[in-house]
Amino acid sequence: MTEPAWELDPESAALVVEEVLALAQAVPDPQRARLAEAAERLRTGRLSEDLVDVVESAVALSLQSGRARRRYRAEGERLLTEVLWHTPRGRDLRARLEATNRALRALRGRRLEEVRVGARTLGDYTVALRAEGVVVTLSARADGVEVESVSTEASSPPRGVCVWFTGLSGAGKSTLAELVAARLRAMGRAVEVLDGDAVRQHFSRGLGFSREDRVENVRRVAYVAGLLVRHGVVVLVALISPYRDARAQARALVGDFLEVYVRCPMAVLVQRDPKGLYARALRGELPNFTGVSDPYEEPEAPDLVLDTDLQTPEEGAAQVLRLLADRGYLVELVPGDVA
Repeated sequence: MTEPAWELDPESAALVVEEVLALAQAVPDPQRARLAEAAERLRTGRLSEDLVDVVESAVALSLQSGRARRRYRAEGERLLTEVLWHTPRGRDLRARLEATNRALRALRGRRLEEVRVGARTLGDYTVALRAEGVVVTLSARADGVEVESVSTEASSPPRGVCVWFTGLSGAGKSTLAELVAARLRAMGRAVEVLDGDAVRQHFSRGLGFSREDRVENVRRVAYVAGLLVRHGVVVLVALISPYRDARAQARALVGDFLEVYVRCPMAVLVQRDPKGLYARALRGELPNFTGVSDPYEEPEAPDLVLDTDLQTPEEGAAQVLRLLADRGYLVELVPGDVA
């Protein structure tokens, strides 16, 4: 599929015309007339659909042969490359580059152990990069780089990590945690969700809502999360955890830790208020209620911010999965979740 007609700037148009005319000198007579006609039409700067194949051939040849760099220096080479991106060949190359960069993100956060370069034949090479049990294999040819495979070695267990969702009550922390958990389980990952309400009921039952008790609650959750993370589990914590110092202690205790700030304006939270807690707190019936009668200290440098008044839970979950992939905790991604 080609793009509709688009306009070349005068400098780019002049370079393209020169390259089309140069190509005309190198082809048999029957093709020269069409190339000469194309060059005349391109002088206007208008690149219509029926000229795309001509421009693609001339520009690609100039770039691959080194003529563009020799004749026009770096700036001319850059302008011709920008023209190439608008052709089918250029768009295919860009897509392959983006796929390569996505695959290489699987190595992020891992120690590079080995790089192997092999040759199938002249001009057709493979590059394999191994880092802590993840192997990315690329194919490198004259026409570009392509991903062949991303795999995990059977002997290497997946890395565990704690994703710590912090934010005011009703912002959507638990909903996001459950959505992310479902997608991770579909990938075959071991997942545990530590939800604030369940934590209070089962192993923080004796704690109240003073600052000291809230800090102790965070410490207990972080301790359990750290144990699970060390065994390769992805732990999703949904906890208000209002104090920065307590969250910093949790990060230090767990190690592999990603802080996700689930943000939502107070006016929206009061409007949602499915349990009527904000209404009661605003009437003074609930002391130490975070965001109303007790402070919430916003994260200063979270790994991710999700504005739940502006996006759906599914969109937020996809961003969390992308964060996990970018940081090297996921190798295989569920299609559609991390577009």
